[in-house]
Amino acid sequence: MTVGHGKQFCGEHEPLQEPSDSEKASGERIRCPLDPKHTVSAAKIQKHLNICNARSPAEKVPYIVHGINDGSDAEQSDQPETKGPQKKLIDIPANELTALVAKINSIYNASVGSIPEHSPRHSILEQELATEHYGPQTLKHLTQSSALLGLMEHYNFLKHDTVFVEFGAGKGQVSYWLARIIEHQLNNSKVLLIDRASHRHKKDNKIEDRGIVHRVRADIADLVLEELDLPATTTQLVGIGKHLCGSATDLALRCLVKYKRSDGTSSKAVGCLFALCCHHRCEWKTFVGKRFLLANGIGRDEFECMVRMVSWAVCGTGRSRERTSEAKILEDGVKEDRCGLTRAQREEIGRKCKRILDVARIEFMKENGYDAHLNHYVKDFITLENVSLVCVEKSLSQTQLALD
Repeated sequence: MTVGHGKQFCGEHEPLQEPSDSEKASGERIRCPLDPKHTVSAAKIQKHLNICNARSPAEKVPYIVHGINDGSDAEQSDQPETKGPQKKLIDIPANELTALVAKINSIYNASVGSIPEHSPRHSILEQELATEHYGPQTLKHLTQSSALLGLMEHYNFLKHDTVFVEFGAGKGQVSYWLARIIEHQLNNSKVLLIDRASHRHKKDNKIEDRGIVHRVRADIADLVLEELDLPATTTQLVGIGKHLCGSATDLALRCLVKYKRSDGTSSKAVGCLFALCCHHRCEWKTFVGKRFLLANGIGRDEFECMVRMVSWAVCGTGRSRERTSEAKILEDGVKEDRCGLTRAQREEIGRKCKRILDVARIEFMKENGYDAHLNHYVKDFITLENVSLVCVEKSLSQTQLALD
């Protein structure tokens, strides 16, 4: 920081002094009473004390409990788990990797059926999608948002008196359009945006009625949803997430299930819709579907291999990182790896790993009172991560799960 005219120190290192009324009015900076390592405007000291990260734990908000949604390594298992060193796929012998591929094929054939394609569009984005000057990247995200909102409409999630919770909201594009729907179609509804980061250029800032949207800065791992100040007049709560990466999906599912089990909540957790992605970022500790995997002979070590193999589905050839000694060129020009798999076969195995992990999540949600299934919500040329997880509370009409 630079030293101001007539000053001896910069604003960061100015000695602490009791601010006078004139200093407060002029915007003078003082050291924070909670942590003198940083300074704050004297005029905004009270506001700063309410949000300063140096507050004592007793003063922190009640909806943040460290690691409340993390799970544990040994949950859903009768045997305690021992964590060994993680291995790279290249370090695993070819015969072990081949045996795991065979097990993956067996589980997939037995447990994963065909995934329907259902890609409705919500009318709220019809005009936006018709904008001519938008490039392909912008249209890609708008198309996904429209499809997700169309699915929410299809499953009757867009109702009056609803709290919509977007997990991993980012810049809030989905929440923005949800808020627009509330403005034009729904009464007594609200959107909560959950994200652990503070983003610039947030889309939800463009909503004029600030009572509709509310941001909560929190890690999903630490979020106690039932402790949030939700409107007492709302009757249902719906979770949504657009590309909720890896373990964040598991944290959000566990968060919703804990909310469903809690007493004294005015809004009923009726379901959720998550666009899935980044399975390579799943972690054994937080993964909610451990019981299904263990029942099918997939322990922690095999799980760690699977979350590496999922990258085969979406990362292309990776040719610049391949070792020529690990591959051979067949007579027809198709390259095989050390397990005898072609690139197309590796992509297929990667997709199967993804779907097995998703089916394990489905089983977890079924155990906790939801009907759940997977759905292709957009074409794969829009995004390779084009599968969504739909969960609807079992007490609701089964006709809501039937696709047109």
